[in-house]
Amino acid sequence: MWEENYKFQTFNRVALLGTGLMGGSLGMALRERGVVGEVVGYDGDSLVAQLAREKGAVDWFVDSPAEAVEGADLVVLAVPVRFSGEILKECAPYLAPGTIVTDVGSTKLYILEELAEHLPAEAILVGGHPMTGSDESGIGAADPTLWENAIYVLTPHNNVPPEQVEVLRQMVYGIGAQPLILSPEEHDRLVALVSHLPHLMAVALVNLAAGDEKEDLVKLLAAGGFRDTTRVAMGNTEIWRDIFITNRQAIDHFLELYLQELENFRSIIKEGKENDLEQKLAEARDFRREVPHKSRGILPELFDVVVLVKDTPGAIGKIATLLGEKDLNIAEVEILHVREEEGGSIRFGFRSQDQRDSALEVLKNEDYRAHRR
Repeated sequence: MWEENYKFQTFNRVALLGTGLMGGSLGMALRERGVVGEVVGYDGDSLVAQLAREKGAVDWFVDSPAEAVEGADLVVLAVPVRFSGEILKECAPYLAPGTIVTDVGSTKLYILEELAEHLPAEAILVGGHPMTGSDESGIGAADPTLWENAIYVLTPHNNVPPEQVEVLRQMVYGIGAQPLILSPEEHDRLVALVSHLPHLMAVALVNLAAGDEKEDLVKLLAAGGFRDTTRVAMGNTEIWRDIFITNRQAIDHFLELYLQELENFRSIIKEGKENDLEQKLAEARDFRREVPHKSRGILPELFDVVVLVKDTPGAIGKIATLLGEKDLNIAEVEILHVREEEGGSIRFGFRSQDQRDSALEVLKNEDYRAHRR
């Protein structure tokens, strides 16, 4: 989908300050997609820097942030949120007039205020938050496909000219992602609700389970539902520490509302109000069904087929081959681990209803247990 929107925007030189998972993935995508003439990298860890060079995230490395930004028309801060101000302060005197400075941090108001203190008046500041990631971390997990169809939020600081924001929008299209323009305040409020609070909930639930006196049995019985609900608790602890601290006001607001909702549920369950409980469950189910399965992008809605399979090696490959032989293009594949709801099942997403219906017919003819979703 990115080719339809990408008008062609090339940066002569991008300075990539930090080459971990996000920085490394961005550098690889910029270079592979031809969005940039060259990527100059800096990382405080020389081993990380070398691996980033080997993986194709940068064209070459320098020994300091100041040297990296010289001659760059785009500077990307891909370091932990609370280090961004410090590293920009070091290299700010070497920024050329009109240089665009952006970041990839998960909170925006805090970091933009911090960066603005050190930014020369002639530079352009546009915050960035790609809504994508991985359970893994570091340059070893970097992958240019991380950006494909991902929502990439841009938060211009103060009165940034629209044409400068458009330059970054085209970069986002260029790496295969989908841009979304928000104010820093609205961004922080929304991600507190849909990203930061869920992570906090997952961590709290895992800590609750870990503290149970029957910890070994808890681990044994923790099936798909628990694993899926708490998967994000395996995230990088330093990154999430900084997120919670730098967006604490928005998180506190929604945490208070969430605690009230839990107390409401507690009262309903304690008093045995079956009708009220069923209504609450139905409301949640209906809203959840409206949340797109496509968690990584602003794309047309997918048409899904869910296939129940035995947990055997090659199950996905066999189905994919079968559908491919019929010229049916699979847009998305998801393994549904929640066996108490779906059984051992796999979701296949298709771009059109006709493709979905044809796939369903093919699978049923081969005696697969499949249904629309």
